[in-house]
This record gives sequence, C-alpha cells and structure tokens, in this order.
Amino acid sequence: MNTKAALALGLTLGVLTLAGCTTKVLTTEDATPLHTVTAGGVGVTLAAPDIAEMHFGTTVLAQDAKTALGQANETAEKITAAVKDAGVATEDIQTANVNVWPEQDHDGETTTITGYRASIQVRVKIRDIDEIGTVIGAASDAGANEIGGPSFLLDDDAAARSEAIALAIADSRMRAEAMAKAAGKSLGEIISVSETGASTPVYYRADAAVLGAAANIAIEPGQLDITTSVTVVFELK
Repeated sequence: MNTKAALALGLTLGVLTLAGCTTKVLTTEDATPLHTVTAGGVGVTLAAPDIAEMHFGTTVLAQDAKTALGQANETAEKITAAVKDAGVATEDIQTANVNVWPEQDHDGETTTITGYRASIQVRVKIRDIDEIGTVIGAASDAGANEIGGPSFLLDDDAAARSEAIALAIADSRMRAEAMAKAAGKSLGEIISVSETGASTPVYYRADAAVLGAAANIAIEPGQLDITTSVTVVFELK
C-alpha cells in the first residue's frame, strides 16, 4: 500500500453505537491502521464514613457594623470554646464566612439604613462520629443559631476510590466486549484510560431549632457511595 493510500485509510472513521460506545480507526507511526473501541464505565463502592463536618454560625443585628461584628465574634468564640470542650481538636476548627451587610428600609425613592447584620461561621471536623450529637448540643448551648450538616466523609478515600476505578474499568470492558461482538471483532489491549468523573458526599442541612432542642441527637452515618466514571479505549481485533 502506498503512503497516500495508508493515510486515507488512517483517516477513515467507522462509527458503531452500542450502550454509549464508539469504534474508530487510528493510525500508528508506521501508518498501520489500529482499530479501537471506546467505552465508558461506572464503578460504585460503599464505605462507612469515619469523619463528619458541621457548620455552626451566628447572625446578629446591631445599629452599627462594628457592634454587629463584635457581637457575632463573641458568640463565635463561645462556640469554638464549647466544641473544644466537647472533644474537637483545635486543628479541626476553622472560622469561615465572615460577613457584614446593611439592613435597609425602602420608602419610595428613599433608602434608609436601619442597622447592620453580621454573620460568622465555625467549620468543625468531628472525628468521633458517635459524638456528633454532643458537639451539636454544645454549639447550640453556646449560641449557634445556624447549624448545617453533618457532611459525612472519609478521612482517606484512596482505597475506596481505587476499588471504584477497578470496577469502572471492568464495567467499560463489559460494554466494549458487547460492542466488539456486535461488530464481529474481539478486544485486544487497553490503549488508554481516563477518569471522567467522581462523586462527592451529600451535604445535609437541618433546622437549628430542631437540632438545638436536645443535648444529644441520634445521628446515623450510613454508608457513602464512592462513584467513579472512566473512559477506556481498547484495541479492536
């Protein structure tokens, strides 16, 4: 085959669809046609969370911004001290989302500032899931009027994510094999693999009045779905 014919063959693209898969023809460096099939795969593995994140905040209203921020900061410091007493380590406590904004009264074309609101949140990482309820109660007693969470996480998700990737590749191989069979071919070596997506845990919010009603709240962490998507290119024989 001459060079022009080989180039023309290398640029030929044949497409066949089955369960989200495609086939195409690539050209190697020596102009030998390489037939491939591309398939997507999804892998899901379950893992019990070992840490949880909570957000405890306070919002106050005062006549001026300095006073509002000062009062919010005072409550935030009380929240920090309370969750420390409940067993949360200093390195697992972080101040976040400090905001100050004016309260305005609109009367026709006139706008009057009637006061200022200040808000501060304290982000807390709880490593003993059995103590989530205790920490929530402590923060609520310290003045937290905004409570968010828990967000359940894995402190180290490498093993679970590796397992999900292996399952995703196996899933893509099954799809590619169906594709190859429909085309009267068989699968060869894997040419390339790319991760195309990964899941994140769901962040739950709860009403502060409900969570603050008891010092100890029953929390069921359940299990996390670690989901990974991959795209794999196989040689098609």
